[in-house]
Amino acid sequence: MKINELGDQIVKKFDLKNKKMVVAVSTGVDSTVLINALIFSRMLDNSNLVVAHVNHKLRAASDQEEKFLRNWCMKHNIKLEVFTWEKTQHPMVGVEAAAREVRYEFFNRMMQKHQADVLLTAHNADEQAESFLMRLIRGGMLSELEGIPEQRPFATGTLIRPLLDISKAELIQLATTNQLTWFEDDTNQELDFLRNRVRNEILPILREENDRALEHINQFQNQLAEQSRLLDQSVDAKLERTRNQEGYDLSQILAEPTEWQRRMLLRIVQKQLPSLPISQAKLTAMVRFINQVKKAQRYIDIGDGYLLEITYNCLRISKKKTIKTEQAMGHMVTLNTWFELGDSAWFRVSDHGFLDSAETMILSENQFKRPLLIRPVNFKDRLRLKNGGFKTIRRELIDQKIPNERRQKYFAVVDANGTILWVPGLRKSWLQAPFVEKNRQFMMEYRTGGRPNGQ
Repeated sequence: MKINELGDQIVKKFDLKNKKMVVAVSTGVDSTVLINALIFSRMLDNSNLVVAHVNHKLRAASDQEEKFLRNWCMKHNIKLEVFTWEKTQHPMVGVEAAAREVRYEFFNRMMQKHQADVLLTAHNADEQAESFLMRLIRGGMLSELEGIPEQRPFATGTLIRPLLDISKAELIQLATTNQLTWFEDDTNQELDFLRNRVRNEILPILREENDRALEHINQFQNQLAEQSRLLDQSVDAKLERTRNQEGYDLSQILAEPTEWQRRMLLRIVQKQLPSLPISQAKLTAMVRFINQVKKAQRYIDIGDGYLLEITYNCLRISKKKTIKTEQAMGHMVTLNTWFELGDSAWFRVSDHGFLDSAETMILSENQFKRPLLIRPVNFKDRLRLKNGGFKTIRRELIDQKIPNERRQKYFAVVDANGTILWVPGLRKSWLQAPFVEKNRQFMMEYRTGGRPNGQ
């Protein structure tokens, strides 16, 4: 096959005509075939191509390869972007994983810089089979065996791997026939990395048993991916029936067999947090968690700052909340000045325009000691009751069935003695001292729905 014919096939299959493309090129045979196929395609305008290259500084030949690529791009009038990953930035362990992360962060930036529609990488059929075998060896979720997807969303557009159906041997033959120049990465022969051991020791043995072993592995992956898509459609239909305004109806999920619960939880995470890794152990813990009946409100950490949360009969994923230091310490109340509590709620203390309502609290100056402080509630804070006893904020929140995610949003008005006077929107304390009408009076006021008019 001529190299331009391969390029035309790729353009037609993935509808790349008139698309802006970033092409990842390492100077290995795979990416060399890919970029040459594209520039010699009769269907593309080369001004829409940007070559992205990462110099990993892992080998002595890295600088030579970068120099070759710069000259090649200049000769063919192709835009080139290069990122150098200096040795001082290399980790002591996990270099392979770190290098991949560096590459894709760079590709992401280039997609945004050039407002590209597509990122093209040169993964081939051998790498597809290698990934399958590596995941079998390491263990994990069945969904991880589905293989490298041919397309997926990425940055400003789509990541496409157009060579997944072509073996490494076929790519070498294409490059040789079309007299292309490429570089061999000698570290691919080193056995320090699992991928290299699979590539150089395990795959050759499988090919000896059956020269179509690689093809068969990829066929199994495709079948598995197809079955997984069908299963996901069924799970998504079940989840849609459990949806409500806040999240998912827990009772409907618990009515399903455990196997369906696992898949439903996995899909909830995949749909909301597609980049969050979920291990077999984590998924098992999530299933165990939703089947607990000890507490009406509870949560479990699922990683990356997210929680799987249950509030009575509602299941949802939420982000961990943090309270700013200055907010946690509280704010001194300034007379006749509105203070924003957040979520369109406002508070002030005034000495005029009194109005007795559920959103106000009128006091005489003998009932509290100034200055007043407004701060986030502490669940151990206590409200005084009319009978002389006390009730904790935590107990009041539970009795009023306030969901966990709202409990952190309440504020307490505290006087200089540390006495809780009022938790706006929740409950007022019964004040020990009597109201004296002839004394100076103050009104605490709580408003929701945005900044009060005229203030």
